[in-house]
Order: sequence, then C-alpha cells, then structure tokens
Amino acid sequence: MKTINNLRGLLVLVFLGIMSFSCNQEETMIFDTDGSVYFTTADYSYSFLDYPGKQVDTIKLPVQIFGKTADVDRLVKIELVTDDTSKVNTAPEELYSLIGGVVPANEQLGSVSLELRYADELKDTVYAFYVRIVPNDDFKDVTYNSRIVEVLFTAKEIQPANWNGYLRYFWGDYSTRWWQFIKEATERTSIPYWPGNADKETWWMSDSEFEALQVVVKRALKKYNETHETPLTHNDGPSKGKEVQILY
Repeated sequence: MKTINNLRGLLVLVFLGIMSFSCNQEETMIFDTDGSVYFTTADYSYSFLDYPGKQVDTIKLPVQIFGKTADVDRLVKIELVTDDTSKVNTAPEELYSLIGGVVPANEQLGSVSLELRYADELKDTVYAFYVRIVPNDDFKDVTYNSRIVEVLFTAKEIQPANWNGYLRYFWGDYSTRWWQFIKEATERTSIPYWPGNADKETWWMSDSEFEALQVVVKRALKKYNETHETPLTHNDGPSKGKEVQILY
C-alpha cells in the first residue's frame, strides 16, 4: 500500500511538472510573437447628456496587444461590421466617423478613435453600430480574443461605458434611477474612473478621488433610505424593482 501511495505521489509530481513546463512554453511562444491586438471591452456607450453643450466628440475604444511590444507606434485598422446579420447598425452614417487607432511604442495598451455627432433625435433614441479590427501591416493577426465592439450613443440617460468594467463592482447593478441618484449625490455628470485605460484624457479620475465619491454616495443612499418610507429601488435594468445595494 505504501508503495502504491508513493507511486501515486510521484505520478502527481510528474504531471504537475509537465503542466508547468507546457504552460511556460506556451507563454514564452505567445509573448515571443509579433502579437495580436484586440478590444478590451465588448461594448462602449456614450451619452451627450453627460457632456452638456457638446456637438461633436471623439471617443476612444480601449485595445491591448497580445505578444511583444514594439519600439515604434503601431496602427490599428478598423472597419464597420456589415456582413453579420446578428449585428445591426442603426446609426445614420452622417452621425459618426471611424478614425482608427494606435498602440504607442513600448506599450501594451492603446485605443481606437471614433467621432460622434449630436442630432436632436438622440434625445429619445439610442443608436448602435459595430466596429471590427481588421489586419494591417502592423497587426497581421487579429484573431485573438475580441475584435468587435458594439458602440451605443444617445442624448438620453444610458449606462456609462465604464459601468460593467469597474463601477458595477462597487455600486452593483445599473439602473437609470440609480445612476441619476449617483450623479446628483456627487454633483457630477459623469464618473470618469477606468483604471488601466490608455485614454487618460477621458478616464482621468484617480483611485483616491473615486474612493471619496464612494463615501459620498454611500452616505447619500443611507440618508435617503432613512428619510423615505421605502428604500431606493431600481426602476429598470437587471434588478428592476429590487432595493439598491452597494457592494463595496
């Protein structure tokens, strides 16, 4: 019995060694390649409501490389998705333009720029279009991970682009009422917090600034619940009808 147990232990060690070697080899091969580029988000939403007075704005979709960095800027080429019936572009072409993107020299992160233009119909409409990364001389392989992003834009209240990536982990599920409450409590039209996003001009808020806003929102929600007969509830979204819960 002791011999069998020793043999089992030896086999486990050999198996773990093989797995470790294989993973290390795979990782080495991946990061020794010229790399691929992909979107780090599957969707990106924008509302002119959050930027009063804006008639034209440029948004930057975050991208990341998979593989080696380069000592020169590398261009990221994009196109409108028109060959997939599951992805319907509802936005009039005169309201947006695809600009293109770049991954700066010696960086893993970059962005793809798009221009959005305001129109009165956006006050009660959410338009959508889909953008895809395509091969070019700098990134010939674009098959790794996500290469398509759904872009939503409007002048109505809409879930902000950084909600699913970051805000959700602190403030739970999104709803229109909850987002409006947060903006009123913080006296802000947006919460530009997205750590690791290369677009520092848009997503400039530091950890300490965001932590201060968390305290403000938590206190405001506590005061609301103490001064109303019923607690604040979600009016739409995945938790419609449920009490708003702060996760952190």
